[in-house]
Amino acid sequence: RARRAMSGDTERTPLVHTTSLSSTRGALDVESVAPAAPSVEYIDDVDDLTPFASHKRWPRKRGVSALVFALLALVLVGVVLFAMEPSSARASASAAPSARARAVASKTWRRRDAPRVATPEAFVMDPSRREVERERACVVGERVVRVSVVCQEGCYPHKEYHVNQDCYVVAERQELVYADGGGVHACGEASHGRGVCGELLLGVFDGHGKRGEDCAQIASGYFTGTLIGETSETEALDASYARAFEKVNEEVCEIMGEDASFSGSTAITALFDADGTVRVGNVGDSRCVVGIRVANDELPLNRHTKTWNVLDLTHDQTCFRADERARMKAQAESPMMFATIGMVLGETPSHEEFGDGEPGSDEEYCDDPPRVFMSGYRFPGCAFTRSIGDTVGKALGVSATPEMSTHDLNASPTTQCVVIASDGVFEFMSSGETMAIAERHYLEGGEGASERAAEEIVQAAYARWQEQDERADDVTAIVAFIYPSDEVTIHPSNDVVATIQLNDVSKIMGAMTVS
Repeated sequence: RARRAMSGDTERTPLVHTTSLSSTRGALDVESVAPAAPSVEYIDDVDDLTPFASHKRWPRKRGVSALVFALLALVLVGVVLFAMEPSSARASASAAPSARARAVASKTWRRRDAPRVATPEAFVMDPSRREVERERACVVGERVVRVSVVCQEGCYPHKEYHVNQDCYVVAERQELVYADGGGVHACGEASHGRGVCGELLLGVFDGHGKRGEDCAQIASGYFTGTLIGETSETEALDASYARAFEKVNEEVCEIMGEDASFSGSTAITALFDADGTVRVGNVGDSRCVVGIRVANDELPLNRHTKTWNVLDLTHDQTCFRADERARMKAQAESPMMFATIGMVLGETPSHEEFGDGEPGSDEEYCDDPPRVFMSGYRFPGCAFTRSIGDTVGKALGVSATPEMSTHDLNASPTTQCVVIASDGVFEFMSSGETMAIAERHYLEGGEGASERAAEEIVQAAYARWQEQDERADDVTAIVAFIYPSDEVTIHPSNDVVATIQLNDVSKIMGAMTVS
């Protein structure tokens, strides 16, 4: 039609106005809203092809006059409404930006620099893309916990500019102080208005999706503050601790907006208190494992360690779990289905006999795990059942409510190690294999033992990725060695903590440069 108008063709070309309505949630009766017959308008020149062309062809002068009168009427209505509105309401409205605007304006989060090489030429571990939290000694009641962190960026040879999406938290007593408004706390005693959430907080946050790094950075950056804000002496710590995960989820979703539709993060934290209780909250498929020394005349219950029994304090929240699938079905707000990618593509029959996916089972290491999809669609495809963010998945039953567990160090006084790690470690390594590395370094002893253990766990996990896959996920390991306080001497240097990069993997303690 445009070519005819520009070429001077005098034929009058009809422009048909129709109504097109669609809905993803169900059929819509178009006939009830569409006109009985389409109206026809003729185009005389190219100017009439503008999307702002009116449905009726008014004379040009008459159209201009009508537009002027309409604008004047709108201005008059606006003046009247403004005069009727209280001045206080006008002031508050003008000073109150949107919720997301306030969140973005007032809150910032760390972002890592992109790697120097856009796409790696070889599948290798890059030591320059590693963050190491030097070993620090933390007094926890009658014990001393020596803790270190190694966070290694993965390698995606077919992905341009992959940036590490794992984050971590290490917060000591002085960072866990909260102010209470007073009142009566859970045991019936008067609140003194100030307290601590715990003696030590450790956490790993594993981002996923296009904006996974941002989601993990926000979640890790604000978890400690959110926990402090939710804690009160008038309420049991377990309740406020669990609620902190849900509040962090709200923060991430509010700040990220639509960018959290298909992006999010796992979250696993361990909170040590002075009484010897370790509280673990978990959202996702990262893992917390403890090593408990057996008696001299006993043998460990697994084949990997020599003196430790290995106990998982968390249960991977994946679609393998029948109990999680049942929960999601009950909580889902939209039609959903569980399937593998092969089922979605029609390559394998649909079913829900996925196995249990227990650690060490054949199902755990399968190439095509079950995922949750919106019925009839190929998204979002979440393999986890709980996460921070992932707003589309939330409508399908993906939850930000953590599974909680506790470990009593007094009831298990020979507990010597706690390891918290992302699924980059446990994708191809069992809990027993991981703890065997930690056990060896614990027995060797010496300063920096936890740091050497974390470093070797990360290297071993990365080597498994190189053996089993064409890429490597980001790998993060927190190793906490536990000692009786009378067996450890704390040096003043332990109060100084630095984030470093290791330039020589083989000389962990000898060749380090501060970043």
